Formats: sequence, C-alpha cells, structure tokens
Amino acid sequence: MNAARVLFYFLLPALAVAQSADPGEGISRSLAAARAKLLSNLRYRYEITLEKRAARMPGHATILFDSAKPDVAPLVLDFRDIDNKGAVANGSARNLKVNGHAETVVPGGGHLLIPSRNLRSGANQIELDFDSGIAEANHAITRYVDSEDKAEYVYTLFVPMDAHLAFPLFDQPDLKARFTLAVTAPGDWTVISNGIETVAPAGNGRNMTSFAETRPISSYLFAFTAGPWARLAGPAGAPGLRLFTRNSQVGRAKEEWPEVAERTRQGMAHLSEFFAQPYPFPKYDQVLIPGFAYGGMEHAGATFLNEDGVLFRSTPTANDHNRRAETVLHELAHQWFGDLVTMRWFDDLWLKEGFAQYMAYETLSTIQPPEDVWKRFYNSIKRAAYAIDSTHGTTPIYQQIANLKDAKSAYGAIVYSKAPSLLRLLSYRIGENNFREGVRIFLREHAYANATWSDLIGAFSRASKTSLDSWANAWVQQPGMPRVEVEWQCAADKVTKLELNQHDVLEGGHLWPLAGQLRLGNAPLNWRMEQSTEAVPMAIGKMCPEYVFANEGDYGYGEFLLDDRSLAAVQAAAPRTTDPFLRALLWGALWDSVRAARLAPADFLLLAMQSLPGEKDPELALTLITRSRQAFSKYLTAAQREKVAPAFETLLSEGMLHGATVDLRIDNFRAFVDVASSGGGRQQLKDLLSGKATIPGVPLKQRDRWNMVAALVSGGDPAAEALLAAERSADKTSDSARYAYAAGAGRASAENKKKYFSDYTSNSEVSEDWITSSLGSFNHWNESPLTLAYLEPALIALPRLKRTKKIFFVLNWLGSFVGGQSSAEALAIVNGFLDKGQPEPDLRLKVLEVKDELERAVRIQAKYAK
Repeated sequence: MNAARVLFYFLLPALAVAQSADPGEGISRSLAAARAKLLSNLRYRYEITLEKRAARMPGHATILFDSAKPDVAPLVLDFRDIDNKGAVANGSARNLKVNGHAETVVPGGGHLLIPSRNLRSGANQIELDFDSGIAEANHAITRYVDSEDKAEYVYTLFVPMDAHLAFPLFDQPDLKARFTLAVTAPGDWTVISNGIETVAPAGNGRNMTSFAETRPISSYLFAFTAGPWARLAGPAGAPGLRLFTRNSQVGRAKEEWPEVAERTRQGMAHLSEFFAQPYPFPKYDQVLIPGFAYGGMEHAGATFLNEDGVLFRSTPTANDHNRRAETVLHELAHQWFGDLVTMRWFDDLWLKEGFAQYMAYETLSTIQPPEDVWKRFYNSIKRAAYAIDSTHGTTPIYQQIANLKDAKSAYGAIVYSKAPSLLRLLSYRIGENNFREGVRIFLREHAYANATWSDLIGAFSRASKTSLDSWANAWVQQPGMPRVEVEWQCAADKVTKLELNQHDVLEGGHLWPLAGQLRLGNAPLNWRMEQSTEAVPMAIGKMCPEYVFANEGDYGYGEFLLDDRSLAAVQAAAPRTTDPFLRALLWGALWDSVRAARLAPADFLLLAMQSLPGEKDPELALTLITRSRQAFSKYLTAAQREKVAPAFETLLSEGMLHGATVDLRIDNFRAFVDVASSGGGRQQLKDLLSGKATIPGVPLKQRDRWNMVAALVSGGDPAAEALLAAERSADKTSDSARYAYAAGAGRASAENKKKYFSDYTSNSEVSEDWITSSLGSFNHWNESPLTLAYLEPALIALPRLKRTKKIFFVLNWLGSFVGGQSSAEALAIVNGFLDKGQPEPDLRLKVLEVKDELERAVRIQAKYAK
C-alpha cells in the first residue's frame, strides 16, 4: 500500500462506528471511508420545481446504490438546512421510503439516519421528498435579481461539501455517481446542468427540462442554474461550445465571446492531444454568473465563470486579457484533472487545482510566445507561492483534512501557486516528454474514478524510469521552501570559488532536492543539489562576473537571495538588462531583498521610479508599479511617504497621460487612483470624472468611474459625497448599487465604520459579493488608524465566517483587516489574539499567513525609518 493510501486509511475505524447514530458535524474522514467501503454504483435521480421569487425549492429524490453488506447501524445520508443552523428543519425531508418500505425521517445534525432494517446486500433504493432554501446570500442555491430588467437567476455552488444543503446525497468526492435531473420551471427560463437537456411543456406556462444521466462525477461537481439566460453559440470550429449570459449583458457578451470561445477551442484541442484523452463529457457550456464567489467553478460539462472576469467592467489591458485566458483554460483543464479524475479526499486538493493552473499556462505557451507565458507564470504564480511559503502559516502541499467542514481552509496559494510551481520543477527534472507520458498514464488508469498524489507520482516514475518518491516526499509533504544563497570569490579576474547553500526559510531544518541554472556573466550553468551545500566546479576559472544569480530561467523554487556584491551590481544591471525574462527575475531578486530587510524600500522605490518611464514590457511595468505601491503604502513610514508622495504621484500621472502604450497608460491610471491623496491629485480625478481631462486612447468604463469616486470618498474630498450621489443616479446598470455600497465603506468616520462592520457581521441580507467588494475601501491604507479598532473584532468573527461563508472569504477578510495595517500596535493585537484567542488550527494558520506581511512592514519600517 503506497504512502497516500496509508494516510487515507489510517483513521479508518470499524464500519459500525463510522455509521453510528451520531455522525457528528460535517463529513468526517472516518465516515467517508466507511461509506466508500460500503457503497458503490451510485445513481441520483432528482425532480425539482423552481418558481419565481420562491424561498424554497421542493423536490423528490431517488437514490440507487449497491451495498456491500447489511449493517446494524443506520446508514448516514447527508442533508442539512442552513436556515436551521445545520440541522434538518421540520418538513425539509419527508415521505422516506427504503426499498419500498415507509420509514420515519431521523435527522442527525446535518444528516439523515436511514434505519438498516430494510437495507440489503446488493441493489437498494431510497426515495424521499425534500425542500431546500434559496436566498440572495449565504446559501448553496443563490438567487440574483438583475436591477436593470428585474430578471431572476438561480444558481448552485456546492464545493467542497455544500451539495447536501440542496439535495440529500452522500456528499464526499470519492463516492462518484451518475446524476439525472428534471427541473420544472417558468416557461421563459432556460435551465443548464451537467447533462444534455431536453425541454418539454409542463402546463401552466411552465416547462420541464430533463437532463440526460451524467457520467460518474463527484457531488461537488453537480450543478444547475436557471433563469432567462441568453445563449451564444460557439464558433464554426467548435459547435459544441455554448456561452450563457444575462439578457441585460448580451451586447457586452457578444463583444467578448469570440475571444473566449477561441481560447476555449484552442485549449480543448491542445489538452485533448496532450492528455491523449478526448474531452470527457458530452458537452461544454460556460455560464457567466453575476456576483459569483470565485473566478470560476468547473462543474462537469457546465463551467460557471464570474461575469466580471469575462465581461470587462474597466478598460482592459493585455494583462487583463491574459488573466481571463488563464481562468478559462484553468477551468477547462479541470474537465480532465478534477472531473474525469478526482482526488480521493480534499487533502489532495492540489491534484486538481495545481494541475489545472499549470496546464493553463502550458496551454497558453502553445498559443503565445512561451518566454512571455513563463515570465507571467513567474510573476503571478511563483511569486504568490513564495509569499505564503515564507510564512509560518504555510502548509505542505498535501494537507491532512480530518473533516470536510474544514476543507475550505485548504484553498489558497499553496494549491493554486506552489503546486503548479512544483509541476514545472518536475517537468524540468524528468523532461517534458516523460512528464506528458506520466500524465497520460495517470488519466488513463483512473478515468471517471479517484486517485491520490502517490498515484500521480507513481505514473511519473514509470514514465521517466526514475524513482521520484524521495523527491516528491520532500516537495509534497514538507512545508516551506529553501533559501538559496551563493558564496563566490575571484582572483586575477577569474572565479576561484562558487558554492550554493540552502537552508529552510522557516528554520525548520528541512532540505529539498533542487536543480536550476546559474547566471554567471553570460554563461548559464546547470546545477543540482541534494544537500545543504553544493560546489559548482564548472564555475571555477570562468571570468569574474558582475554578479551571480542562482535561478536564471526560473527552473528552481525558493528564495534566491543576492549576496551583497551582487545586490549592489544588480541595482545597476536590472534596468538595462535586455532579456525581458532575466530582467523580470532580477527585479524579483531586488524585491526579495526588500522583503528580507536587506535593501531599503525607499531605495527600491527610487530605482523603480527612475526605471518605469523607460520600461516597455507592460507586464514588468505593472509588476514594478504594484511593488512600488506596496513599498509606498506598507514599508515606508508616514514621514517617508509624505516626503516621496508628490514625486510618486507625479510619476503615475505622467505615465497615465503620456505612457508609450495604452496598456501602460491604463496601469498607471489604476495606480494613480489608489495613490492620489494630494489636492492636486484629487482634482485630476475629478477632472477625469467630469470629462475636463482625458487619458489618450483610454475610454473610461463604468468601473473606472466608480473606482475614482471610491478613491475620492476614502480621501475625504469635499466633493466626494455629491459625486457619489451623481454617479449612483447616472449609472443604470445592475452593478450600480454594489459599487455605491463599496465606495461608501471608505467614508472616514467612526459612525460609518461601525455601520459597515455591523453589516458584515450581523446583516444576513448583505451578500458576500458586496462585502468582498467593499473590504478594500473599508480598510483603505490611509485610514488604518481609524480601522484599527475593528482588527480584534474581525479576528474574533473568524469561526462564524468560516462556517457560513464561501471558500475564499476568510482569507479575503484577513487580507483586508490585517493587511490594511502596518503598525506595531496592530501587530500586538494580532499576536494577542493568537496567544489568547486559541483559534482553530486551520484558522490559526490563515492568521499566521497574513500576519507575516504585517510583521515585515513593522520590521522594515523600524530598520529603515531614517
């Protein structure tokens, strides 16, 4: 039995214990493992009715399964009603029949306990009626009402274990099942689900949409949405592709769909060839969901995408188009990695998320110049991984999840950023051909089933004829990352010594197998190390270089710090380096030096400000702008900010008005909106709003206008309230109320902050989307003294938010409330909460993760205050 299976079954108790009358909250690993041994050949058949503005969804469920053997303990079926605090409300489940015999419904804390007396070995059938809640916030079935045309749209979101908020079922990923759905709904509604649909009249102005039985999928991948959706067909080369959008957004969707459809078509062709596996489901729909909690969700055959991520609300740059393409391809890759083959349990979440992220970039590298794609991968993926892996809130890629109620905490940069970085390392280590063959073996052997990470590593080992167990154990099961430093000496203009040293950034004593390329003058040298120190004999006798950089080409993973001599040289060399990828890597090394308190943030900011006017690479320019904003708002003291603010504001204003390309002008504009705090800066914003001033070649869209209004509100401009009211009146789109709410959060008064925080924590009518949209304004960097009072209450609210909100909400919440502070006083509050609050282990890790940036800010400010 391999390592992952040992871990999976280690907690497996006796079947009767797992199937006890008190299964407990959530879905425990022991309950899931017991059911996986007991049940097979699952089929769910649901008939539901949807009515306009209805608060409940009535339905009938037929559940078919084979049982390994009868058991004296009740069979635990998952079903809970969020309106009754996780229990099953009276009447929510009724008319229960087991193999034709009527039974009494016995609720058990989010479950139904099915008596065993009428269960049997072999085929079984359970039937029951049920109804589930529908609401505009905090429900697995969500309603959205379009303020433009008052149309209603209903959609589901079940990941990681919310399917049993809507349907009675066995809600665990390794019990894959075939789903059949029939939906009776208003005749002017279109219903979309995983299967291929057939529509027939159902009387009284209603239709019944029946969906063909799916192939085996996990419960969190089952979904439906209903409403007056408009449908756009795919391009001629991909007739099976469809896009669904709100009626009020058809015009905008028609503008964007050709590019999205083409990326989808290209992705489907490449992934089918790369995986040697045709697209695994009968059809592929993409549905643009307004206010969706994530960028996308890969329901088998019916991906839901965040409408804002596809239909640009502000004037887009090339980077915006690339991010959209990455999202579209990420969700498409999931149809194979995640849907066709699903992780057995959510501690292997990286198997789907890491692979989908990696394959999105790998696919793009066949569509766009690969050096540009992998440069973006470094800037957006690997840097995000480094940011968490250098904190005490990091975890191994493999994260043990004892209960699916805690699975939300597994989501974050470790699975979305470190895991794909690991896969790039692996491809470099075993070669692209062996990597591709390993993926094909894995998908072929586990199609429409489940697998573990050791199954994947085993496939790579077989393909490469190399044992990868020790390599994988180090990278998959160890938290953190190495810090790699170079020691080198020269004599008579020749290198006489060069060695690499690695140690654990978190001082945990771990070592990692590493490989990469070394920049030594103009000659890159390959290196590999398994120990803490490794000499590079090929460097001896080479010409003494200007600097040494250990990660040319970005084939390594870790913090590659510059030695003092190289740090001084790279400050001069980075802006004039002609290779765009190397230039990005060197600027990254300088930023690492800032974060390690080896380079003053003011010096970095000055160097970036000197370099930005001549930087032609739009992606690197955006990176420099972003890092400059962070250095300005987080790492400089208030006195230092005041001194440099006029020059920084002027730089961004000049870039906004006179940048060499439209993309550069847009990126400078967005940064200027955030930074402008002087009277002159605010006046420029007001001139742009009134039309007195314009940005050449950049038509400002509605989201751009709201961002400027929000900045003026946060900046306390005397005209801000009048401008907010005018914009609210002029904007007739469905997003107007949300944008106005978000802008209002920036009002710098104690009364306003109290009102908004009460909304966040007590008002169930305010949707997650509205809260998330407003957190940045509430915690604007220039209002940190006012919002400091809400830091501890925000931390105290974490357990309830974890239970009631979607996957990424807690991290966004912490990133805003903790990330909006940069003072020693704020750090003391966070440390006090950790010492006395005794948060749950997963929440503790999230707090430690975001606390790291606050600690860095305090440490850097203290060191470089003068």
